[in-house]
Amino acid sequence: MVFMLQSSFRDPVVRIIQPFAKFLIKIGVSANWISAIGGIGTSIGALYFFSRGQFIFGITVVSIFVLFDLFDGTVARLSKKGESKWGALLDSTLDRVSDAAILLGGLLYFSSREKELTKIFVIAIVASFLVSYIKAKAESLQITCEGGIAERAERTILILTAYGLYGLGVNDAVSVGIYALAIISVITVFQRLWIVYQGSK
Repeated sequence: MVFMLQSSFRDPVVRIIQPFAKFLIKIGVSANWISAIGGIGTSIGALYFFSRGQFIFGITVVSIFVLFDLFDGTVARLSKKGESKWGALLDSTLDRVSDAAILLGGLLYFSSREKELTKIFVIAIVASFLVSYIKAKAESLQITCEGGIAERAERTILILTAYGLYGLGVNDAVSVGIYALAIISVITVFQRLWIVYQGSK
C-alpha cells in the first residue's frame, strides 16, 4: 500500500513475516482481504484524523494499516492460488485511493487555515496521481517505466514526516513539505514521460 520496499531490504523482511503470512493463509485470510483492510483502513484513518488536525494519532493509525501491505503480496505468493491479475489491480487501486486520502486529509484541514496551501495540495495530488498513472499506462504498452526522483515511498514518507513535525509543533513543516512534494512529484512526472518516450522508440 504505502511503502514499496527496496529489493535490498525486501528479502529479509519477507523471511521475517513468512510465518505470519502462513498463519493467515491457514485461517483462511486471503491476500485480497488483507489489501482491502489495509487500503480502506489507511484511507478512512487518513481522512478522519488528518482532516481534524490530529496528525500524530493519524500517523499512528495509518502506520498500523500500512503493515498490511507487508503481508498481502507474501500471502498471495505463498497461497495455492498464487498472485492474480485481479489482486494486483485491487492492490494498485487501493494504493491510489490511500495516497489520495493522505493528501486530501491535509487539504481539508489546511484549506480553512492556510488557504495559500490549497493550490499546492491540489498540484501535489494531481502530480502524484500522474506519476502512478504514467507507470501503469507504460506497462500496459509493454514499456518499463521505473525511476524518477520521487517514487511512491519517498513521497509518502515526505508528507507523513511533514504531518508529524507539524503535530509536534513545527508550524512550517507542512508548508515546506507540501511545496517540496509538489515540486518533486511534477519533476517525476516529466522524468517518467521522458522514460516512456525513450522506451517507445
